[in-house]
Amino acid sequence: MFYNIIKCLQILREGKTKISAYKKELTRIDWRIVKRIMISLYHHNKMKKTHIATKCSLAYDKCRLYLEWMDVIDLIKKEFDEDGFEIVLLTERGRSLYRKKFNGNEIPVLESLY
Repeated sequence: MFYNIIKCLQILREGKTKISAYKKELTRIDWRIVKRIMISLYHHNKMKKTHIATKCSLAYDKCRLYLEWMDVIDLIKKEFDEDGFEIVLLTERGRSLYRKKFNGNEIPVLESLY
């Protein structure tokens, strides 16, 4: 906490007006979480981020980090619906990965998700 205050004061003294916010990133990828997200998106087609977090039993912040990572590697894409809410859906690359890797044992995983 004290370090952050000192860092902000140093930035202000240097004349920089923009203070960059600390951006949290994933340190490691848990493929079970990726699998749960992909299964939910595959079976529900389009979902809001809060619904994905709820269905996958994740904290919203952690779910958002995984979705950002999945967006970077082109497994998902984000769009806006008619009400202006951001929705998430699988890309063709994401669907292909689902069919190749996760389709074999979808029944036991789906039972544990819901």
